[in-house]
Amino acid sequence: MDGTALQSYEFGPEEFRELLRDSLVRGVSMRFAAAGTSMDPFIKDGDIVTVAPLTDGLRPGEIVAAVSPANGLVVVHRVVALRNGSALLKGDNLPAADGEAAGAALLGRVVRAERGGRQVVLGVGEWNWALALLSRWKLLRHLARAVSGARRLAGRRPA
Repeated sequence: MDGTALQSYEFGPEEFRELLRDSLVRGVSMRFAAAGTSMDPFIKDGDIVTVAPLTDGLRPGEIVAAVSPANGLVVVHRVVALRNGSALLKGDNLPAADGEAAGAALLGRVVRAERGGRQVVLGVGEWNWALALLSRWKLLRHLARAVSGARRLAGRRPA
C-alpha cells in the first residue's frame, strides 16, 4: 500500500476517558477530534485538539480536558475560576458552568486546535483571564459571534 494509512478507532466514552487518562499520566500528549458545540466558536465540532499532560498549575482562561462532574464524560471546556484547588469549568457556548473539577478529574491542557489543517487561536495569551470572565458571565459566545459577523461584513466590500 502506497502512502500513509489513517486509521480510525471507535471507543465508548469510558474507554476513551481511560485511554486519554493513561496517555497523559505517562506524559504522552493525545490528539483527537472534538465532538459537540459546547466550545463554539473557539473549538468546533470536528476540530482536532491536542491535549498535553498538566505539568504546572492551571490559570483561568485555559482550556482543559476533564471528566465532567455532571456525567463522568470527557469534556473540553474553559477554566472560568479557581477555588480551593478546584477548577470551575464551562463551555463557552453553554449557558451554565459544568461544576468544579479537581485532582484526577483534571486530565490535561489543550495546547492546540486545528480546523481544516490550520491552527485555531484558542485565547489571547496574558489576557485569557478576560475570556474566562466573559465566558463565566455568559457574554463570550455573544462577543465571539459579533466579531465573526463583523469580519464577514468587512470581507464584503461594495463594488
